[in-house]
Parts: sequence; C-alpha cells; structure tokens
Amino acid sequence: MAAAKKKARRKVARTSTGKKVYVVRDSKGRIKDVQSYARAHASDLRRTSKAEAAAKATKKAKAKTKAKAKVKAKAKAKVKVTRAKVVKAKVAIRKAVRKAPSRASKQVAAVRAAVRKAPAKARAAVRRAPAQARAAVDKAMKKMPPEARKAVVTAEKKISKTVASMKKKATDTAKQAEAAVAKAQDSAEKTATSLMDQAKDLFQKASDAVETAVENVIPGQSK
Repeated sequence: MAAAKKKARRKVARTSTGKKVYVVRDSKGRIKDVQSYARAHASDLRRTSKAEAAAKATKKAKAKTKAKAKVKAKAKAKVKVTRAKVVKAKVAIRKAVRKAPSRASKQVAAVRAAVRKAPAKARAAVRRAPAQARAAVDKAMKKMPPEARKAVVTAEKKISKTVASMKKKATDTAKQAEAAVAKAQDSAEKTATSLMDQAKDLFQKASDAVETAVENVIPGQSK
C-alpha cells in the first residue's frame, strides 16, 4: 500500500532584519517559497476553506432548525393556553347558567322586600320631616346676623300667638254653636209640647161641645 503523499507545509520565521515571514517547504523539506506574513495572513482571512464553509453551513442549518423548533414550541404553547382559556370560559359559562335562576330569584326577593319596606321608610321620613325642618331652620338661623335672628324669633312668637288665638276662637265658636243648637233643641221641644197640649185642649173642648149638643137634642141621655 502506497504511503500517503505529504503536503507542503509553511512555517513562521523571521528575516535578519526581524520581519515576520512564512517559509513554505515541499514534501522533502526543501524551501519552496518565502511569503510576507502580513500579506499571506490577509489572504487567508479573505479566503474560506472547505472545512470552515462546511462548519458555517452546519451551524446555519442547526440555527435554522433550532429557530423553527422554537417557533413551533411557541405556537404549541399558545394553542395550549388558548385551549385552557376556552375550557375555563366554558366552565364559567356553565356555572353562570346554573346560578342564573337562583340569582334572579334573589333579585326578585330583594325587590319585593324593598317594596314592602318602602311604606315604612316613607312613614319614618314623614315623622322625621318636622324635626329635620326644625334642625334646618336652626342651622340657618345660626348663620344669620343677630338682628335677623331676633326678627325671626319675634315673627315665630307672633305666629304662635296668632295660631293660639285662632284655636281659642275656633273653640269658642264651636262651644257657641253647640249652645245655640242645644237652645234650639230645647225651644223646639217646648214648642212641640205646647202645641200638643193645645191640641189636646182643643180636642177635649170639641168633645165637650159635641156631648153638650147631643144632650140638648136628646134630653135625658148623658155620656
């Protein structure tokens, strides 16, 4: 079996002035070429070897595959989250549908209770109204100047006196009316009694006159 052919190799060396160079030797070790290190290195950097190209392509393919897998995983996760949300929403809707009749009945009961309580609240408000009005008047009076406050107090006293006087007059008038009615009843009763007595007397006189006339016509007969 033939031995593998040795490739030409290059080695870094320096010239007598200290400049860095590449020394290229053939397979037998003889110097084949001397290259400037800076120029050769720049050329190396510009060129891409097959191994580097293959490695770059492999890396790019792996990155592409990884990106696709990542996108796919994200899509799957989103689908999973969406499904979970849909399931949760369905459960919530079912619960709401089951609870709807009881909620409606509770609301109706609350409305009925409010309707029942409304008259009581209204009566309580009516009872509280005078006290609240008085409190509002007192509060307003406190904000008034002293002269205006005195005028209001004086007016209230006059109004109270007037109301009391009117009540007294109304009471007296009612008593007078009752007395007049009683007098009228007594007078009517007396007049009726007198008329009855007069009628009785007239009837008696008429009876006596008739009897006298009969006795005169038929002597010897008496009642």
